[in-house]
Amino acid sequence: MGVLGYNQPRPKREDYNRFIELFVKGLSDFGSRLTFMTYGSFVRGDFVPGRSDIDALLIFHEDVVIDKAFYAEISDILASILNKHFIPFQATPCDIATLRDGRFNTYDPHFKKTFQEEGKVLLGRDAREEIGYEFPSKYEQGPLSFNLRKSRAYLLFSAYDRNTDPALFVSRFMKTLGMASRASTHVFNMNSHYVPPNRFGGLENLAEAYPDLDLETLKYVKRLFDNPNELDGLFHKPDEMLKIWNQTVTFFESLVRAYIREHPKK
Repeated sequence: MGVLGYNQPRPKREDYNRFIELFVKGLSDFGSRLTFMTYGSFVRGDFVPGRSDIDALLIFHEDVVIDKAFYAEISDILASILNKHFIPFQATPCDIATLRDGRFNTYDPHFKKTFQEEGKVLLGRDAREEIGYEFPSKYEQGPLSFNLRKSRAYLLFSAYDRNTDPALFVSRFMKTLGMASRASTHVFNMNSHYVPPNRFGGLENLAEAYPDLDLETLKYVKRLFDNPNELDGLFHKPDEMLKIWNQTVTFFESLVRAYIREHPKK
């Protein structure tokens, strides 16, 4: 992924329109499984071609944990279109269950009016009335919500980054491992329970608090962090990296789902 105007040609207005046309067409078989909605300057028409982003939500109609085989299909579709019609695309992947709950929705109440007035649903059902908005009542909601959003976005663009910017591909992989491994500490802090001394220090307590949570991925991430040479070896095995990447995002999602189920909104 280059820098517009430096090593990446600035897209023209027709590139933006063509990207949207092709992306909607590529997603057309999945309208029952997700919602694609754009908003912001591109929808309003006051965007600057070659500089402005297309802002969008991809809402997966799943219970927090997104089917990663399906997710990979969307990632591949996105990569194939960006390779031919690159535009700055700011997509937020999310799931309908987290949006309904609201506590881990990165869009605060100010966005309700924005989505109502300028949101444009291009595929799937209109889910705007299902979204719950709230300001964080606990500090940890912020990093948990934004890190979940970032880790999902990094994975969404992984198919594109893999072939166009291997260094960015590796960097985003590492950032995802870091964000997911810190998530358990944030969850403990939210409940004022035992706070582990480091991101891996509360595995036993995590298993006790959420017995249905599969901790094998977190244990494997710990092993990689404890053995840098093993971690370095992965950097030249992109297929293996993607496997671990998917598992790590799934763990993060599973942790959020476990919290929501254990602590329903009052």
